[in-house]
Amino acid sequence: MAEKQIEIELKLRIDPKHVARLKNAPVLREVKEGRRLMTTHLVSIYHDTPKLSLASKGLAIRVRKKGTKGWEQTVKTSNGLREALPSRHEWTVELEDGALNLDLFTDKDVKKLLNKFAKKKKIDRIFESDLKRSAVDLTYRDAVMELAIDQGVVRSGEKEVPISEVEFELKKGHPAALFDLALELQRTVPLLLSMRTKASRGRDLYLGKGPGAYRAAPVELTSDMSAETAFRSVLAQGLRMILSNEVCVRQDLDVEGCHQMRVGMRRLRVALNLFKKNLPAGEAVLLRRLLKTCSKGLDGLRDWDVFLGETLPMIEERFPDHSGVAELRKAAQMQRAKALTAARTMLDQPEYGQLLIILGAWATYSRWASGASATQMKAMAAPVTEMAEPLLERAYKRVLKRGDDVGGLSVPQLHALRLDIKQMRYGTEFFGAVYPAKKVKKFRSKLTTMQEILGQLQDAAVAEARLLALSPSLTKDGMIAVGLVSGWFGARADHKLEGLTEAAKQFAEQKTFWK
Repeated sequence: MAEKQIEIELKLRIDPKHVARLKNAPVLREVKEGRRLMTTHLVSIYHDTPKLSLASKGLAIRVRKKGTKGWEQTVKTSNGLREALPSRHEWTVELEDGALNLDLFTDKDVKKLLNKFAKKKKIDRIFESDLKRSAVDLTYRDAVMELAIDQGVVRSGEKEVPISEVEFELKKGHPAALFDLALELQRTVPLLLSMRTKASRGRDLYLGKGPGAYRAAPVELTSDMSAETAFRSVLAQGLRMILSNEVCVRQDLDVEGCHQMRVGMRRLRVALNLFKKNLPAGEAVLLRRLLKTCSKGLDGLRDWDVFLGETLPMIEERFPDHSGVAELRKAAQMQRAKALTAARTMLDQPEYGQLLIILGAWATYSRWASGASATQMKAMAAPVTEMAEPLLERAYKRVLKRGDDVGGLSVPQLHALRLDIKQMRYGTEFFGAVYPAKKVKKFRSKLTTMQEILGQLQDAAVAEARLLALSPSLTKDGMIAVGLVSGWFGARADHKLEGLTEAAKQFAEQKTFWK
C-alpha cells in the first residue's frame, strides 16, 4: 500500500435488518462479477489532544487492527468537501503493534502537517470503533470502487452508539458512478445518505454532545464564484439542514428540528425555482416533486407544534381555569402524536431516500448539466452576480405587484404573497453575500417584517383548520374553547393586517441592494 492516497467515498445508512437484502440485491450480484464479500473484524482507535485540537484543524489520527493482518496507523486530512462526497488526503503505514508512532511516516506532506499541529502535543486515545466490515471490489460502468458494509459500535469510555452503514470508495472513474449505483440499490434496499463520519460520532460521544436542532450558517458566496458553484453551495446548505435535523424528528428531540428540516426543504424548492430557467427538465422536476412530497409529510407535525407551543399557551394564560382549554390541549396532543407518526413514516419512504441521494449528487458535481442547452451551460458558468441580479429583480417585481393593494387581498392571495416574499427572502439570503452587507441588511429587515406578519396570519389560518379537525371529539366546554381561540385569532388578524399595509409601503419605497 502506498503511504499517501486520496480517499473519495460515499456513505449511506442502512437498517441492520436490510443488510441481507443488500448483499443479495440483483444489481450487486452483477457488478461483483463473481467476487465474494470478505468479512474482517476492524478495531480502530482514534487519537487526539484532550481538547480535540487536531480535529479542529481537520486532522484525524487512527490506529487500526485489521483482523489477523496486524496493525496500521493512518492520518487523514480534509482535501475539500464536495458536500456529500468527502475527498481526503490519507497516509497509512504499517505498525508492529498497536502503539501510536508518528515518526514512522516518511511522506514530507504529512510530516509537515504533524510538525505543525501535533508536535509537542499530548495525544491520547479518545474513542474507538469496533465493527465487522464486509467488503468487495465492484466494477460499475467505467468505474472501479470498493463496497464496504460496516456494522458495530463507536465507543468512548462507557458510552457507545451503534453503526450500520454502507460505504462506496472510488478507486477509478467519476464520482457519478457512486451515486448512480446507490440509486439503483436504493430501489431494492432502503438506503439513506449520510454525511457523518465515525470520527465525528466518536468525538460527540467523548464530549457528551447529544443531537439537537441545527440552524444553517449563511451560504458563503463570493462575487467571482460561478453561478453553478453558488447553486451547488445553496443545495449543500439545504441538504445539511435536512440531514442534521432528521434525528430530531425520528427521536422527537426538539420541535425546532422539525421546523429547520422543513426550512431546508423549502430553501431547496426556492433555489430550484430561482434557477429553473437554467436547469434542464428531468431530474430537476423530480427533485421539486420529491421536495414537495417530503415537506408535506412534516407539515402536520409543525402545525401542531406551533399550536401547542405558541398559540395555546397564550389562551391558557388568559383562561387558566377553563376546563375546555385543558381539553383542547389534550386533543391537540393526540393529533400531534398522529402527525409525528406520519412524519416518521415519510422518513422511511423510498422517496425520501431517493431525494437525499439525488441532492447529494447535485451538490457534489454537475449532475444537473445532463441535457442542458448551450445557453444554460453558459449561464451557469458565468459569475454568480450576472445571474443574481435578474433573479432578484424578478422576485422583487412579483412582490411589488402582488402587494400593491395588500389591504384588499383575500386569504388565498395573502398566502400567495407570503410565498413570493419567502422566495425573495431566501434569494436575498442566497445571494446577499456578494453585495454590500449594510444595504442587504436594510433590505432584508423590511422584507422580514412583511414575512413575519404574513407568517402569523398564515399560522392563524392553519390553526383554524386544525381546530375544525378537533371539533368532532370535543365536549361543549371544548367547543367553547375553540370559540375563544378563534375569537383571539380574529382580533389578532385584524391588528396584523393594519401593520401589513404600512410594512408593504415601507418595503416598496426602499432601494434595492443589487443595483
